[in-house]
Amino acid sequence: MPLLDISCDDLVVADPAYVAERLGSDTLWREWWPELTLTPSERRGREGVRWVVTGAAIGTAEWWLEAVRDGVVVHWYLRADPAKPVRGRAVERLKERYVAAYRERLWAFKDELEAGRAAGERRTGSDPAIVSGEDTGPSGGPVVPQTPGKAKR
Repeated sequence: MPLLDISCDDLVVADPAYVAERLGSDTLWREWWPELTLTPSERRGREGVRWVVTGAAIGTAEWWLEAVRDGVVVHWYLRADPAKPVRGRAVERLKERYVAAYRERLWAFKDELEAGRAAGERRTGSDPAIVSGEDTGPSGGPVVPQTPGKAKR
């Protein structure tokens, strides 16, 4: 297992296609990680990108998008070993540094896309989404299936 085995998941309330387009830019990731050389190994369009990582760390990285309600969860992974030997607490500090840098950049991106939307409000122009296979009833809540033979009175 690589010394850096990092995963982060963050909800961005924005159009998934737009998020995929913006996050799909190689320039963006190079700006976010100037010490890493990211070479795309698999471009998956709206689902994400996988990279081979070289430079300050050697391994793989990826992001993939999961549409959820009126937004998208950005899943980010870095699985790599530092190019220079690192041991003990220094490994934890390095992980913390990568996570903090990722979150700072992603949350700035999130703030840009969600500007003007109050917490808990649906994204403008979005349709209510079906989540986890649940259908919605007339009130907007989930439909509760009835047990056969036990009708409501």
